[in-house]
Amino acid sequence: MGDPKNFEIPGHMSLSMGEGGLPKVVVETVWSRAEIYPHGAHVTGFQKKDEPPLLFMSAASEFTDGKPIRGGVPVIFPWFGGREGFPAHGFARITAWELKETTLLPDGAVRLRFILSGAEGFQVEYLVTVAESLTLELGVGNTGTRDAAFETCLHTYFQISGIDAISITGLAGTRYQDKVAGTTETETAAAIRISSEVDRVYFATTATTEIEDPGFGRKIRIAKSGSNSTVVWNPWIDKSKWMPDFGDDEYRQMVCVESGNVAQNQTTLPPRGHAVMKVEISSERLLS
Repeated sequence: MGDPKNFEIPGHMSLSMGEGGLPKVVVETVWSRAEIYPHGAHVTGFQKKDEPPLLFMSAASEFTDGKPIRGGVPVIFPWFGGREGFPAHGFARITAWELKETTLLPDGAVRLRFILSGAEGFQVEYLVTVAESLTLELGVGNTGTRDAAFETCLHTYFQISGIDAISITGLAGTRYQDKVAGTTETETAAAIRISSEVDRVYFATTATTEIEDPGFGRKIRIAKSGSNSTVVWNPWIDKSKWMPDFGDDEYRQMVCVESGNVAQNQTTLPPRGHAVMKVEISSERLLS
């Protein structure tokens, strides 16, 4: 990463030692504060100055080389889910990315550019822009001589007031794989509510989704482009108890609404092809 001081922006961006002795980037803007670990290029915090954190972090999360961080925004690449003999959800989230550039934009936003080394056959870049909203752009280029297929996902954990209080909109009429039931269904609910374990992959959707949270008096909006899959996940009671890096009751304070291109929506690029997935996370107050 070179001399860390070369990347600092006085009053806006600094580098320090984070959890587990891993380096951490702290970003301050007039609207918000964010934390990013080069380990996994992992955004572990984003909070507007007038409301609770938008991102959930597990108190039991491990901050260790070779292991993923639990919470925030894990970057999933080049595969989603398990693969025998290889790390679950790929290697991007357990690899130290290189911070290449930091920029203070004219409007006061701060942008960081990370590069993933060691992705054989691919050039992978990640832009994190911190402002009133959080914008994440994952770019992948095929540097090989043949078509290359891969999966991507920004596995975002959202902080909520309570799982029984929230609803998720924007997915009505969308086909999805229910990984708990082992079936494929069409979403019939205009507003999805969660009262048991949920693990769903919604296909062929570019729709903006929203999490309405009356307990926090806010609505979280997840707008995306270059993404054709949306994943909704909450481990609920039993799974929470056997996850070593997740608290037994933390399922009550989080929900994952993930943007990606997985399974039948995986991306295939020709040689020298390039694809970008962009996600903007914002929030607004609910009208009382």
